[in-house]
Parts: sequence; structure tokens; C-alpha cells
Amino acid sequence: MKEEGKISGWQLLFDDISMLFFLGIVIPTVFYIVWGLMEYANAPTAVITGP
Repeated sequence: MKEEGKISGWQLLFDDISMLFFLGIVIPTVFYIVWGLMEYANAPTAVITGP
């Protein structure tokens, strides 16, 4: 039988509104930065020709 006083980690996370706000800002920002770095790394090298 499960103890009544035990609170799961998921409930603690979802009850903390400031943590949800923080994660809602940080996670998309990190993914966007990683996506930009991947796009930058895969960009073709520009060839500059002389006159």
C-alpha cells in the first residue's frame, strides 16, 4: 500500500509556478541557440574571388 504523506517529484515540479515559468523560458532558448549553432556549422563556406 502506498504511503499517503509521500509527494512525487512530478507533483512538486508542477506545483512550483516559478519553476515552470523558468523552464518555459530556458528550454526554448537553449533549443533555439543549439539550432542556430547547428545551422551556422552546416552553412556552406563562401568563396571570394579576386577582381
